Amino acid sequence: MIKRILVALDPDSDTPVATRFAIRLAQRFDASLTGLAVVDISNIHSVIGVGGHGAEISGRQIWAEMAEDTREVAEKLLKNFKNSVEKANVRYRDIKKHGASYEVIIEEMKYHDILIIGRDSHFFYNQPEKDTKTLAKVVKGGEAPTLVVTDEYRDVERIMVAFDGSSPAVRTLKGFVHLLPYGKDIEIEIVHVAEGSSIEQMDKASSILKQAENYLKEHNFSYVTKVVLDSGSPGERILARQIEKNPDLLLLGAHSVSAFRRETFGSTTHYMITQTKGALFLSR
Repeated sequence: MIKRILVALDPDSDTPVATRFAIRLAQRFDASLTGLAVVDISNIHSVIGVGGHGAEISGRQIWAEMAEDTREVAEKLLKNFKNSVEKANVRYRDIKKHGASYEVIIEEMKYHDILIIGRDSHFFYNQPEKDTKTLAKVVKGGEAPTLVVTDEYRDVERIMVAFDGSSPAVRTLKGFVHLLPYGKDIEIEIVHVAEGSSIEQMDKASSILKQAENYLKEHNFSYVTKVVLDSGSPGERILARQIEKNPDLLLLGAHSVSAFRRETFGSTTHYMITQTKGALFLSR
């Protein structure tokens, strides 16, 4: 059950959509919302550079101005969030914290049931186009599932589950079932990208899908179908199916690239986040 929802606020156009998704969930579960704005000024030194004594004085002035600009953006984000949730008559708190954005969000995730965040998340408020990799870091390091939204809101009635039987895919499926964010009277399509076209490979794909189907049906999800997709790039195959079927939500496990780049997603997850046509439910 969902009782506490965290919304990460940033200046992109998908933040109001994230707030709307959060409000609908809060209304469904009588849950409370937390709007979090992070004053992350850790990038300012790299922006102003290093110089001599005169440049140092100038740099301090620029630093102070950029820091103040960042705080003003945070205050505006919190004001917009507050206005939206008060209109919806939803319980909430709005908080502003200082620090590295991903570290602050991960800490707050410990005490929330789900994080809702925009896909185009840029938490250096003074450099709105700079990619902070915050999204990847919080999904990989957070203690709660993450709902990643685009700039389009939808009521969720039909979902697609990209399922390969891996631990991240299983955790994502189980996290969704246990939270039960959209009830059980939803249409679910489970898809698996085959590794090849041999009888053995197709039997393996069917077996993986059957396991997921049985799990969902044991939890009383009645409208479940399953599809084996032709072998190929998993990201491309899943995206093509998403475009064809147009589900309201896609469930996806987050995979690491390697131990040396834990801040990034695996290739399939990264591809889907950048190309997705709708919201994603992710778990590490």
